[in-house]
Amino acid sequence: MEELLYYNEEEEWNQALLLYKAVLKEICTKLEILNEEFKLAHQYNPIEHITSRIKSMHSIARKMRLKQKELTVENVVRYINDVAGVRIICSFTSDIYRIASSIAKQDDITIIKVKDYIANPKPNGYMSYHMIVSIPIYLSNDVIHTKVEIQIRTIAMDFWASLEHKIYYKFEGKAPGNIRDELKECADIIAFLDQKMLSINENIKNYNHEFDSDPEISSDISIVDMEEKESEIEQTKLSRRNIVTESLKSLFDSVSNSK
Repeated sequence: MEELLYYNEEEEWNQALLLYKAVLKEICTKLEILNEEFKLAHQYNPIEHITSRIKSMHSIARKMRLKQKELTVENVVRYINDVAGVRIICSFTSDIYRIASSIAKQDDITIIKVKDYIANPKPNGYMSYHMIVSIPIYLSNDVIHTKVEIQIRTIAMDFWASLEHKIYYKFEGKAPGNIRDELKECADIIAFLDQKMLSINENIKNYNHEFDSDPEISSDISIVDMEEKESEIEQTKLSRRNIVTESLKSLFDSVSNSK
C-alpha cells in the first residue's frame, strides 16, 4: 500500500489485509456450503459461480478522494465498506432473494446495509442485490468483526454490468448521451430477459410435476385439488428433510459434547 507508507502504516495495513482476506474465505465457504445443501435438497444449484476480490489500492484511494477523507488505514476501515467483496452469479432472480435470505439467517452474520437495485434499479439501468455484512474472524487471541460486500446478480445482469463498467472507464464516467441511452435500453432488455427465463423455468417445474403425478388421476380434477395435492407432496418432502436434519444435528451435537 504505497500511498500509506508516508503515514508509517504499512504494518497496520498488512494486518487489515489479513482480516479482509480471511473474511473472503469465511463468506465463500458459507456460500459453497449453502449451494451444496440446496443441491442435496432440491437437485439444483442456485449459484452459477462465485468471485471474490480485495479492492485495489488505486480504487480505494479514488474512493477516499470522493469522500474527501485522508487516506489512512483507520479511514479506509471506517468509511470503505467494500474493501473485501464477493460476487455471486445466479441463474434466476428468484435465486438472488433465496440466497440473500439464507445469508441473513446465519447467526454469526450481522447485516449492516442492504440495497436492492433489482426492485429499484439505478437510473442508468444497473441491477443487482447488494449486502454489507460483518463476520467474526477468529484469531489466536482475538475475535474481530470484519466487513465484506456481497453482490448477487443473474448471469444477464452481470453481462450488462461488466460491459457498462468498461464503457464507464473508457469515457472516464462521462459517456455521451446516446451511449447512456443505449445502455439503459439494453438494461431494460436484460430485465425482460431475466423475467422471461424465470417464467420458462417455472413452466418447466410445472411440467415436471405433471410427469411425476399419477397417470390414472382423472383429467377433470380441479386446479384447487391439484394445488392442494402439490402442497401436500411438498410438505411431506420438507418434513422428511427436516427429520433427517434434526437427527443428524442431534448426532453431531452428541458426538461434539461427549467427553
